[in-house]
Amino acid sequence: MSTDTGTQIYVDTFFARQPVFDADKHVFGYELLYRKSPLEKSANFSDKDVATLSVISTALLSPPEPNQAGKKIFIHFSRMSILSDVPAALAPQTTVIEVEPVAELPAEYEAALRAVKGKGYSLALNHFIPGECTPKLLELADIVFIDMPGKDEAGLKATLAELGTCQCLLAAKRVEDDAQFQLAKQLGFNLFQGFFFEKPIIVPGRKLPSNKITRLNIYRTLEKDDMDLEELTRNIESDVSISFRLLTFINSLAFGLRYKVDSIRHAIMMLGWQQIKSWLWLVVLSDVMPADKTSELPYLSSIRAKFLERAAHNHHVQSVSPDTLFLMGLFSLLEPMLDTPMRELVGSLPLDDEVKAALCGEKNRYADWLSVARCFESGDWSNLDELTRTLGLDPITVASSYCEALVWAKSLYEQPAGNA
Repeated sequence: MSTDTGTQIYVDTFFARQPVFDADKHVFGYELLYRKSPLEKSANFSDKDVATLSVISTALLSPPEPNQAGKKIFIHFSRMSILSDVPAALAPQTTVIEVEPVAELPAEYEAALRAVKGKGYSLALNHFIPGECTPKLLELADIVFIDMPGKDEAGLKATLAELGTCQCLLAAKRVEDDAQFQLAKQLGFNLFQGFFFEKPIIVPGRKLPSNKITRLNIYRTLEKDDMDLEELTRNIESDVSISFRLLTFINSLAFGLRYKVDSIRHAIMMLGWQQIKSWLWLVVLSDVMPADKTSELPYLSSIRAKFLERAAHNHHVQSVSPDTLFLMGLFSLLEPMLDTPMRELVGSLPLDDEVKAALCGEKNRYADWLSVARCFESGDWSNLDELTRTLGLDPITVASSYCEALVWAKSLYEQPAGNA
């Protein structure tokens, strides 16, 4: 299987990547949620599984910014996998081993955990509950995850009190909105995981600035069926920032060119109409998003977009256009990016009414495709199975399409062209 960057990727694995943020909403790392097949729910890994995990963690899940080298990948391992020294196949400097709390720590298991820590791996304790974890395991933990749902401020304080003087990073898990995020910050949590960053903070009466509306409207011209090379070249050359990003992108290592591309016209001809449109839309998203928003939002949008496009293309779907699915995925997170209701935004988007309705939460044929993307992001495998059956999709082809999307997004965002 090939991607736009020429990378060959094949997986027979369902997995999801979920960001873990620091208090400034910068990406600290990604948790990898893994399922070998629709019939298996466990986290016991064979040698073949470890090879797949290694590919995913090193080639697919690297953070978008080049200055974020060394960000962590969180992977849950069962006790049997730890005893079998499975994590040894992964890089210790970037791998965080997640384990479940235990009331008793057998000597053999404790020795295995100490051994992996001795090799340089970090250890995270998942789903900490007071009274259900031996102090011996707490002493080994570098990070402790505490679930937010169902806990008020008093309950969280009581849970934190149980940790005593534990020298570890506190991680709030399943943080669902900004109120929970702010509470966790106030209580001293260091790391935050959940879908809070996808939730808009709507202020009644606030309008989208006219310059952002204008920027979105300008790029309606990208939806022409045929490329006007001269017009597009002139438009890009008139914008110094976009010109710089385009030339940086085309000359990046992702393309492996033997010569330098030094003209906008040449860059456009090499990329082709479809890829230049995709790239320019990503630039638009970065430009209209406020500076205080996490870079994960446009990054996730690009993954959604390419995933939906590739899934439709790889299945030769006739009922929906892959290009239309690309744009739907790309715009699906505009609401949290701009803290503006989607119904106010869709009027500026070059989309069919049915796609706009799906973005606004209405049920139709496009909404199911968007739900497939969300299932991957949340690791909701049971709903993913149901949706793939409903849409007549092959699960393995869907999983491989997701890998293609990650490779493609990484090739864009690891270069200055993606974030300038």
